[in-house]
Amino acid sequence: MLESLRKTVEDDANEKVALKGKITELEAVHSRVSELERVYVEVAARIDGVYQEYKKALAALGAEALPLPEPAEGPQVFFQLLDWLTSEFEGLGEVMGVASDNAASVSFEGLVGNLLRVGAVDLSKLRGDFQYVPYEGLSEEVARIQEVKIALSERFSEPSGRVAVRTLAATAAEVGSFRKILPFEGFVSLACGKVLFFSAGDDA
Repeated sequence: MLESLRKTVEDDANEKVALKGKITELEAVHSRVSELERVYVEVAARIDGVYQEYKKALAALGAEALPLPEPAEGPQVFFQLLDWLTSEFEGLGEVMGVASDNAASVSFEGLVGNLLRVGAVDLSKLRGDFQYVPYEGLSEEVARIQEVKIALSERFSEPSGRVAVRTLAATAAEVGSFRKILPFEGFVSLACGKVLFFSAGDDA
């Protein structure tokens, strides 16, 4: 009888120890879940700030970000953000390409315009069947014009060229599109991160 009672007490004690261990594990899991929930809320709260900065960066290029979806709950907020970023990156390369082309166009116009002003260039030599040499074939000429390139950057691009590109981008952003200003057969319009091509005869 006493032996049976002793065994029962020992079993109860062991069960209590096991239960305490499980409670400790559950408390740790609960603490971790609460921490993750705080992280989800924090991420959702910061997404808008990131979005606003991203919009400013795109506006400088004359493009507009896609709207953010309504924040999801729990871990879905991460997948939602990744999906949105993927959709944005799909068109970002085209946006950067157009912005780069426009910057190159303004630099070219600034350089050649200044050369024309002082009578240092004859554009007639570039007309007709003039054959442009690829960049890799101009190594000697490129080496000779480095000082001029630095001067162009310091005296044209920084004080006025970049301002011109940003002004064009800001103007285009007001109407929801960004046009290439290069003298190609058509122009490119960037609206909501998508690229649309128009022929020269189409209405804008």
